[in-house]
Amino acid sequence: MEPQNLSNSETNHTSSETAKTLLALRGIPGSGKSSLAKAISFTNGAPIFSIDSYFEDEAGEYHFDYQKNHLAYKECETKTKQALEREIPFVIVDNTFTLDWELSPYIHLAKEFGYKLYVVTVENRHDGKNVHQIPEEQIEKMKAKYQVVL
Repeated sequence: MEPQNLSNSETNHTSSETAKTLLALRGIPGSGKSSLAKAISFTNGAPIFSIDSYFEDEAGEYHFDYQKNHLAYKECETKTKQALEREIPFVIVDNTFTLDWELSPYIHLAKEFGYKLYVVTVENRHDGKNVHQIPEEQIEKMKAKYQVVL
């Protein structure tokens, strides 16, 4: 089944309901961010940008290199900016966003390009597993510094 791309003429929503949206999915590794991003994208055709994708090869295998992490952050931000510049109506960013500085560029991009920003924390209530072999002690450190703004 192909994702549907509904234009404003095919819906009965008001202009405020059809505003451009930037959805930031955040959570610890294994929480299901990528799975949720794919499910949402399947329904609306939204592009997904993620730091993880930088470390995936053509076969989809993940090869993390901490020394290139800063490049992954920059590439994700750049691709997101390009999508917003093209006024793609719904864009998804799937990252851990455990620290405010990780989310900050996306807050600025949303403001700059007139997008509504929604930040959704994905909780691991389904016993999801971390597929990137991040050690449990590192995940515990991420949990300890994770901040939620209500």
